[in-house]
Amino acid sequence: MFVGFLVLSLKLYAPVKYVAKFPAIVQPGLVGAERVFEFLDAPAEIRSRPDALPFPGLNDAIRFDGVEFAYREGDPVLRDIDLEVPKGSVVALVGPSGAGKTTLVDLVGRFYEARRGTISIDGVDLRDISITDLRRSLGIVSQETVLFHDTVLANIAYGQGEVDRARVEAAARAANAHAFIEALPDGYETVVGERGTELSGGQRQRIAIARALLRDPPILIFDEATSALDTESERLVQNAIEQLLQGRTVFVIAHRLSTIQRADRIVVMEAGRIVEQGRHEELLARGGTYRRLHDLQFRDASISPS
Repeated sequence: MFVGFLVLSLKLYAPVKYVAKFPAIVQPGLVGAERVFEFLDAPAEIRSRPDALPFPGLNDAIRFDGVEFAYREGDPVLRDIDLEVPKGSVVALVGPSGAGKTTLVDLVGRFYEARRGTISIDGVDLRDISITDLRRSLGIVSQETVLFHDTVLANIAYGQGEVDRARVEAAARAANAHAFIEALPDGYETVVGERGTELSGGQRQRIAIARALLRDPPILIFDEATSALDTESERLVQNAIEQLLQGRTVFVIAHRLSTIQRADRIVVMEAGRIVEQGRHEELLARGGTYRRLHDLQFRDASISPS
């Protein structure tokens, strides 16, 4: 009986110990769940108007007229922004960190609302357009690519519902991604890991570009899409971007000035204002802020160790 008691005690030790620790294990999860549901239940600050119009298409231009914005009252991030982006043009936004470049393109998708002024597409105020329609018209490729713990195929076709595999492969070929995808253990059925950890930075970016190509949006935003890549990966991604730019209206945010020299217009921002606009050669000739940024960047590149 004594031996039986010892055996039962040893078998019960682990479950009893686990039950004693259970509240400490569960409590962080309960706190996390509370925060998640608090976020899910929070009302959206920016909503479509009841009489919101469908996206009118982009046939003329996107215009910023006297746009101002501040995250906190009294601390403006954008000041007196007047800018016209014609259909089919590539506009590059450059300037020091904190100049307001990303905030400017965030206003295009109504992720924030301008405090003053108007942003319009073909003369229609963004506030009069359905948010759902507006955001469907945007394709965004950022520095931090969002990939899910799923297959390559599912990541490229994300948000598209049932998509023909041939279309996915065509988008991957245009994005210079098909060759490396086919070399993966299971090809397009390979699971890429949480946030794409099984892929390199350049591969993740090319999958993001393939996703944007598949959606075929009329307006594209590139936010530092190549800044974290090595030279070889950047070249492949730039070739893929060239395919994506054709026939679309594009905003490009870049710190590497070498990537935007062929833009139709370069907009130089500083302290929330547009201080210069023009093509690469024009801005260099003016000898202003762009010339200073250009000389500083390429001087640093020339003296960096090889």
